[in-house]
Amino acid sequence: MLETLRIKNYALIDDIEVVFREQFNVLTGETGAGKSIIVGALNLVLGARASSEVVRNGCKSAKIDALFRLIDISPRLAEILDEHALELEGDELLVSRVVSAEGRNRAYAAGTLISVSVLSRIGDELVDMHGQHEHQSLLKADRQLDLLDGYAKTAAAAAGVGEQVDELRAITAQIEALESDDRERARRVDFLKFEVKEIDDARPVAGEEEDLHGRRNLIVNAEKIFSVASAAHRRFSEAEDGASALDAVGGAVRDLEELASVDGRFADLSDQAQRVYAEIEAIAEELRGYATEVEFSPQELDEVNLRLTKLAELKRKYGDTVEAILAYRDQAREEIDGFENRDRRLAELGDQKAEVEKRAMAGAKTLSKRRKRAAGELDKKVASALHELGMEGAQFETRIEAADLSRTGVDRVGFYLSANPGEKLKPLRQVASGGEVSRIMLALKVVFANADMIPTLIFDEIDAGVGGAVATKVADKLAELAQFHQTICITHLPQIAAAAATHYHVWKATKDGTTATGVARVEDDARVNELARLLDGSLTEVSRDHARALLAKAS
Repeated sequence: MLETLRIKNYALIDDIEVVFREQFNVLTGETGAGKSIIVGALNLVLGARASSEVVRNGCKSAKIDALFRLIDISPRLAEILDEHALELEGDELLVSRVVSAEGRNRAYAAGTLISVSVLSRIGDELVDMHGQHEHQSLLKADRQLDLLDGYAKTAAAAAGVGEQVDELRAITAQIEALESDDRERARRVDFLKFEVKEIDDARPVAGEEEDLHGRRNLIVNAEKIFSVASAAHRRFSEAEDGASALDAVGGAVRDLEELASVDGRFADLSDQAQRVYAEIEAIAEELRGYATEVEFSPQELDEVNLRLTKLAELKRKYGDTVEAILAYRDQAREEIDGFENRDRRLAELGDQKAEVEKRAMAGAKTLSKRRKRAAGELDKKVASALHELGMEGAQFETRIEAADLSRTGVDRVGFYLSANPGEKLKPLRQVASGGEVSRIMLALKVVFANADMIPTLIFDEIDAGVGGAVATKVADKLAELAQFHQTICITHLPQIAAAAATHYHVWKATKDGTTATGVARVEDDARVNELARLLDGSLTEVSRDHARALLAKAS
């Protein structure tokens, strides 16, 4: 539902904030007070076209914020929010529109800058505006089909047909890919075979490149390794100036052994010295072996360099790593196998397509029968609602025409209306504007109350040409509709205003040479006075009594 609407520097509005409530809300006021301005601002924040002329005189920009509280989100709205990474704050969605005096404008949803087209898509899922053609979901052919499915309780069946058609399209795409230009595919397969052979001939092995780099480093530095290892070995093992390192440590070990035999305090030092001698002796032996094993082989170095060059060439063509090269080869082999087994695969896919198409058509035909049964009942209910709203000669018809199998089945659905006796039935989008279309939409909305997921409905000019008993019927229908949707109505009729759960008064005042529009919720005596004004333009005790009677009856 629309919880809060804030309008700043828009037309005659300086800064107002309206907190709407659930169920039935009405706005009333003198002609020219600014009710249509409020509707225009709401239209703007829902994605309507913007003009710099809406900016209040002397201001740099106009801003409209609309805060929606969403308990249930329609699949369409969820898809839009997900598509643009827009996240609700709890169950709240804030949409905003800023229009500058220079003509620039920006749109926001959930704190994120979005395009006006995206804002309009979001607005279509949040509000249905009746009296003007913006945001009237019932005028859209795809919505009419959705609403019929909602009314007929066939939405799940329609979704099942949609899934089968998706599967059918995927199979058809595979068949078309296999049946595409054979010569071009044959050339590609020949090239893939060449690439696979090149990779197979090279026999790349995962991890070998790292081993080759290590081996090349060892070969390139073989001479240095031999020289340093030999020198270290000599320092440990060969006599220099009469004694080697091992000799010197061995002498110290013997001295400590002799001291330990005389004084036990030296036993631990003697043991440590022996361990040090053994470790130095092992190091010396390992250095000796390493120095004798290292060989410098120019031939092996050439072989390693050639192998690394080959791998670099493969990486340049097929992947950044040996693993990527091998993965490319496996993928190429699969494509080659797929082409070479093409006829067998085409036959398999043909059988699959026939089976899925058979199931989809059967489901679509069953769905069509259920829709047609529901359409007859729907037409009677809508016609009855229209008659109650003062359109006695109106006729309504749900036309279901045959169509090619698609995600929605084999039906093309359209709502047709004749508003007056003798008029030809026409598509709903071609009906007259103003109060008549608002009453038509009201009748439809009441019938579709449980099927329609748009949370907020706004009716403007619904009272055009309406009075007396019909006005009471309109009020009753609006109150009935408000049990399922938040309903906001701009009206001049006291019967409609009295039926609302919440009543707002819109006024216009001039101060210091500046005119501004204001709005406030009216209750108790203030509401009685406003209803009395709507009744006969006066505030007599008779009109007040009449207003109290209307409120009592509505209660």
